[in-house]
Amino acid sequence: MATRSYHSEYRRRQQAERRAHIAAAAAALHARKGANGTSYADIAAEARVSLPTVYAHFPTQRELLEGCTSHVAASAPVVPADKILAAPDLSAAAGLLVEAVMERHLHFEPWLAWREDRVIPFLAEMSAAWREELGALIARVLKQHLSPLEHRETVAGWESVLSFDFWYRLTRGHQLSRPAVRRVIMRSLDAIARPQEARPTKASARRKR
Repeated sequence: MATRSYHSEYRRRQQAERRAHIAAAAAALHARKGANGTSYADIAAEARVSLPTVYAHFPTQRELLEGCTSHVAASAPVVPADKILAAPDLSAAAGLLVEAVMERHLHFEPWLAWREDRVIPFLAEMSAAWREELGALIARVLKQHLSPLEHRETVAGWESVLSFDFWYRLTRGHQLSRPAVRRVIMRSLDAIARPQEARPTKASARRKR
């Protein structure tokens, strides 16, 4: 009985290792070719397993993407929410948030650069979940350092500025250095968070003379 249990556990461990190996191979291909540009045959060749083996572990694209996402996310830098919320002021909190988000974008860039969250439902769900998580953290930061009121517009602005697309455009499109990208993002966040000062009209300017 003990021998049978040992062999059963060994087989489960072996299957888990093979599944992880296939997921890693698929993730590497997705980074190079995109998910839609990668076939199961490509994955089988990359992982050096048979095509039926790939299908046995990942019968559908959704299950495959779940495996790939888990593999990539396992080594992703964590956004330190507690540390950000413990910052002494809004500028310090924003700086920590920007650094963490930039590191995250850099990690996921090989996959996010394909923009497949616009055409693959599972990836769209993952992107929406990240935006929701980021928006919730931003709301907590703003509420803590600005006022207890709702900051819906400011949250939306900060979320947009901290998005992958904004970072990617600055980094790859305009080829700005990392310090320059950080400065642009920080200035943008500061401008959005700061209340807009009313500018005097020409008529009111003449009345002051």
